[in-house]
Amino acid sequence: MKNSDFLFIKLNAKNEFRTTASFEINGMRFSAVDVKIDTGCPHTSFPMLKLGISEESAYKLKEQDCKNDSIAKTISFGVNDTKVKRDEDKRKFKSKRFMELNSISFKHTAKDFSLGTLPLGDFPISVSYDRTGNTLIGMDILKKLVIYIGKNTCGETVLIACQQETKSFVAALSELIDIRKI
Repeated sequence: MKNSDFLFIKLNAKNEFRTTASFEINGMRFSAVDVKIDTGCPHTSFPMLKLGISEESAYKLKEQDCKNDSIAKTISFGVNDTKVKRDEDKRKFKSKRFMELNSISFKHTAKDFSLGTLPLGDFPISVSYDRTGNTLIGMDILKKLVIYIGKNTCGETVLIACQQETKSFVAALSELIDIRKI
């Protein structure tokens, strides 16, 4: 189902909601990037290596971001990171040894951001240059959408989301739940 008023995604065999995203970061345009909807992720996270840039380009971009005091920097850890690694990374971060950190992310703006065919505008996102995991759409973006998850008439689990309800969104939603406008 293609519609620019709302997002419509079927749950895949791995119990994931995946779609594509298109956006611009620092003058680089990315189209039809595979993304995972992740309600357990507080911040949208884009691993630049996964987006197809070379390791050399990623290194140069990381170096630029590390030197730029106007770009917000954060560290985040994986579930398997040990307390020793976390403590060491925190020390490096406080010492501004950013280039030594694989756990560092940089705040950027994804311009002209869209999920599937749904245009959403500009959004702040976290960018990492060392990671190659999933491109995650987190709660920072999802909280701005009206989202319904349920079974459609074919028994498939689907996610329907929009920024503002439209007639086409309500019609699609009526396949999931019995809704009537009064």
